[in-house]
Amino acid sequence: MLDQRLRPAMPYAALVFDCDGTLVDTTSANETAWRTALADWQVELDPAWYRARTGLSADRLLAELETETGAELDYPAVRAAALDAYQWLIHTVVPHPQVAAVAEAHRDRVPMAVASGGARQAVEETLRATGLRPLFDAVVTRDDVRYGKPAPDVYLLAARLLNAAPRTCVAYEDTDEGVAAALAAGMTVIDVRPSLRREA
Repeated sequence: MLDQRLRPAMPYAALVFDCDGTLVDTTSANETAWRTALADWQVELDPAWYRARTGLSADRLLAELETETGAELDYPAVRAAALDAYQWLIHTVVPHPQVAAVAEAHRDRVPMAVASGGARQAVEETLRATGLRPLFDAVVTRDDVRYGKPAPDVYLLAARLLNAAPRTCVAYEDTDEGVAAALAAGMTVIDVRPSLRREA
């Protein structure tokens, strides 16, 4: 049975889901991947600091980390190392049942997309590993747009690929940056965090 807090209110033409933290629980895997990658730069990742910034794009995360630690990081190299480390941890990633149930319930009923601030390789592999990829007509990632969240770009592109006006889309998010991005795109937003806290 669907969590009533996650049920989209009619009318709507399409559903758009964030991936990490919304559809799937990747927090631990991503944190471990970043910690592994940053170790080569002698930077220790504080868990509380990281978890407060899980909605940021990789480059914004690294920029804030430089400010916090004074380290000078090679962004492409750190991103590549984190992505490589994530591949070894992808088997630990599982769907959030409450949110995945919404997508399952709307299979073949309305167009659906993923709009993620993550890298395409990681997002696609995560969706495949968790069995969720067949549910979605389109997947948009940070690699597909000029600006990541909290800019609306990923959500606007997702709506375009679904042939839906943004104002007719319902977006599912788990971070302040993601909520801001979807609202800036003109979408109705359902914040999944209350449901996920109850699930936990």
